[in-house]
Amino acid sequence: VAVECASPAAALIAGSAVAGALLQPPNLIGKFEGHSQLRIQVQEDLHIHLLEADVEQQEQLVNAALHAPSFTADEDPYGAVLWPAAQVVASAATAEELQGKTVLELGAGTGLCSLAAAAAGARVLATDYREEPLRLLQKATLLNNQVLGRTLKLETKIFDMLDEATLPIAPDVLLAADLLYYKHTAQALARRCVEALQNGCELVLVGDCGRPGHQAFLEMLHELPVRDSAVYFSQVDGWSSGSIRHDLIAPDDGGKPHPKKVGLLILRPGDLL
Repeated sequence: VAVECASPAAALIAGSAVAGALLQPPNLIGKFEGHSQLRIQVQEDLHIHLLEADVEQQEQLVNAALHAPSFTADEDPYGAVLWPAAQVVASAATAEELQGKTVLELGAGTGLCSLAAAAAGARVLATDYREEPLRLLQKATLLNNQVLGRTLKLETKIFDMLDEATLPIAPDVLLAADLLYYKHTAQALARRCVEALQNGCELVLVGDCGRPGHQAFLEMLHELPVRDSAVYFSQVDGWSSGSIRHDLIAPDDGGKPHPKKVGLLILRPGDLL
């Protein structure tokens, strides 16, 4: 994976996937129990099978959201498909030694990062504020158990990072990909990153593609006890999913993978003030 600037992220990224080369784009390989099945490279020798909502299921989710009297988690259609930052975060995470580590993913959605971390030997808790993507992830976990020939240590839990409750576990590694859609969500994620580091977390990885809450996330980190020099995203080469998207979910994704710049932010305990 290529990086545009030298940074603490560079050494981590250089060890991921095929050093100095692009990750291969996601590959839509068919259907599994009625869902779209993708095969996604996260390291040269590690591919993860992911399940996401197909076109018909996306249509149902979008219609439910459009006709809901008030928007709630049950009507959010976005978590049931793959987004570009997940592959980059998954690759960066699995470049680390994860065997025996405890990993927490916030806003897991379809769960590529969680599946990759579990495949690399971690004990993983994947969280989201919606049931639908976690059901997809549970099915994908069983699928990857079959493909890899072993049982992944992956559990799921409903958790809304906007709630006042503390993180459900104190992880060794915290992962978040493509969550900075809203200012309040971005600010909450920044606080959760610091919360994790203050409670023994060794590594935080956040991936983003320039979503609307990007700047709010960085500004909140600057207000928190984090070194200013650590508060930035390195630009990494990634891919769009290559699967068909409903126009109201991702109008720029035409059913074919295309290169996509992904920002990767890395925090470690030494980045706290």
